[in-house]
Amino acid sequence: MVQHSSTPFPFPTAENHDRPPETAPASAAPQPSEDALDHGVEESFPASDPVSVSTVQVRSQAAAEVGQAERTAAARLRAALRTGLIAGALASVVSTLALAVAGRRENGSIVAPTNAISHWLWRGEAFVVDRPTLRHTLVGYVIHHLTSTFWAVLYAWLHGNRRDAQTVPKAVAGATVAAAVACTVDYTVTPKRLTPGFEHRLSTGAMALVYGAFAIGLAAGCLAANRRNSP
Repeated sequence: MVQHSSTPFPFPTAENHDRPPETAPASAAPQPSEDALDHGVEESFPASDPVSVSTVQVRSQAAAEVGQAERTAAARLRAALRTGLIAGALASVVSTLALAVAGRRENGSIVAPTNAISHWLWRGEAFVVDRPTLRHTLVGYVIHHLTSTFWAVLYAWLHGNRRDAQTVPKAVAGATVAAAVACTVDYTVTPKRLTPGFEHRLSTGAMALVYGAFAIGLAAGCLAANRRNSP
């Protein structure tokens, strides 16, 4: 049998409440000194400064290399333009003389092949004019001169200005290849409206003579330009 106590349960009040246990005040943790903080930062990032310096140096070196490459490319292009202007002019004159010789022999007119080049502007009309005119002869020669200069600049940029191409045999060999490439492009890739045009007035043999003369003028022009520009 359970016995009940006659003492009532002491309900906690402000007068009847157990006092909380006294706790010792927490001791303040020691604060690290500034020297200790600095040492901790150095230990955490021991290589921060060297990495930053190395990154700046690598970027500066890369920028310098890019700038040097751009200057080299620009100088190479200027040299090709100088050589091309000289070589293109000489190639244009020599090949025009060949056109005149071939035209005299096959058409009885020294300007007929050059007149035919003006078909860029005057179409079929240019193929039947045998006398010299500003409309056909001058326009034909200007077109021929500009295309000769284009091929000369391209050749000088790709090969003609190289030191190993500045001997007579190698200059002639390189210019012959360039003339063969120009002939192939003129009659395989170029639209008919922009072909040289003198093929309508000359035989295949005469055209070979013209492109050969172009190669001779191109080689001679490149050699003259490079010797002029050499120190």
